Amino acid sequence: MKISGQLLKDNQKLTFFEILSQIPSNSEDWYIFECDAVGKAPNNLPMPEFEDLVLNSKYGYQMSWAGLLKFSKGIEDINNLIVVSSTSPVEFETIEKGTEALQVRLEIYDSTAWEIEFYG
Repeated sequence: MKISGQLLKDNQKLTFFEILSQIPSNSEDWYIFECDAVGKAPNNLPMPEFEDLVLNSKYGYQMSWAGLLKFSKGIEDINNLIVVSSTSPVEFETIEKGTEALQVRLEIYDSTAWEIEFYG
């Protein structure tokens, strides 16, 4: 099942946290594969350093659901983002093809639109 929408709604931009609220609370591991954003990065890293860390992580940057929610509250704007929940670590190519391990994929692109895909 897929749900999607525009980031701009009633002349107001949706926040990363508001988009995440479309996903039921869970205890899955989440992996960030791409992040081009403005705001506070985890572990007090400068955002450009965090973005590089994400891009250079073979299995993405791992976070808990609670950690992802906390991170989302510190984000002011997102240009591009790819984050997935998975029962085991997956490589980026696997996201494109799909795999049994994937549970949810959230993508924000071009600072204009978002899409959430639920698998299984």
